[in-house]
Amino acid sequence: MSFRFSRCFEVKIVFCLVFSFVTSLALILPCGAATVNIIFDTDMDTDCDDAGAIAILHVLADRGEANILATMVSSKYEWSVPCLDAINTYFGRAYLPIGVVKGPGAPTDRGSRYTKQIADKFPHDLTADKAPDAVELYRQILSIEPDRSVVIVTVGYLTNLSNLLKSQPDRYSALTGKELVAKKVKHYVCMGSRYPVEHRPGIWGNFKPDPAAVVHVAAEWPTKIIFTGGGKFAEDLATGARLATQVPVDSPVRCAYELYFGGTSENRHSADQIAVLVAVRGTGKPWKLVTEGYNYIFPNGNHEWRAAPNDPRHQYISALADGVQPSHVAKVIEDLMVTPPKDQRQKGGILE
Repeated sequence: MSFRFSRCFEVKIVFCLVFSFVTSLALILPCGAATVNIIFDTDMDTDCDDAGAIAILHVLADRGEANILATMVSSKYEWSVPCLDAINTYFGRAYLPIGVVKGPGAPTDRGSRYTKQIADKFPHDLTADKAPDAVELYRQILSIEPDRSVVIVTVGYLTNLSNLLKSQPDRYSALTGKELVAKKVKHYVCMGSRYPVEHRPGIWGNFKPDPAAVVHVAAEWPTKIIFTGGGKFAEDLATGARLATQVPVDSPVRCAYELYFGGTSENRHSADQIAVLVAVRGTGKPWKLVTEGYNYIFPNGNHEWRAAPNDPRHQYISALADGVQPSHVAKVIEDLMVTPPKDQRQKGGILE
């Protein structure tokens, strides 16, 4: 099976692969910890915390904590891809490749209060129809990365990962999708639902739009999965209000929050930002990590954490460690959200 991409995508993927190779060799944190290679997978549609999450990921990359290999879209809403591309461009990473769900899965087109407006207002060069299939992009990138070196974080639907697991050998790798993941992925951070139990009707989140994908990934994913929760946990760490006073009006992240709230930026739960911080900085403080049991997913996307049998692949975070104040963690998240892109800090003479 052959694929043809737009010229702008070919430029993006070549640039990104070269940049990834250089940074994976050169970017070392002051404390000696290696930079984390990240693939970020988002729905970028119904909620504004997706914009907050990709913003802090870019800032963490500016600081050398993360190396963004690609950004994926799990929503079939036509404006999700150009919105994500506009945010990547704003943060100085217009070269980042973007894959979008094009294979099997639920018709996850839930609309958005902000993505079209951001695509209309901010520079970008990619549309959903020109973006490659996320599965092919996953396979292309994973095939060239060192073994057990990539962290995947999803803050949307699990359609892309389910399709990746089902994928067959191709021109990039002789391995099946599951074999390729087992060889190349260190672990996977999944923002999804509320813990320990979510059975309520009318609560959607990331699991119910494509529940079959969640059932499949939870059962078949070959590496450790760290689930991170929403609900009260994420609401206690709400962020976003400071965007209105500490971020320029030409920021697409500020714009996303303003459009979401129909006026000025307000605080919103930080579910997606939590997942990004866990993916980049790990599961230690300030988080409380649960390692015993497993996440049972019902066919409709409801779930419950069951104590037995223990699945060593499954862990979850839905609380702070003892003694950690929510206000402190929220400030850490929001400090990252209001940090300007690296090139703007350089121009202002305040590059960290």
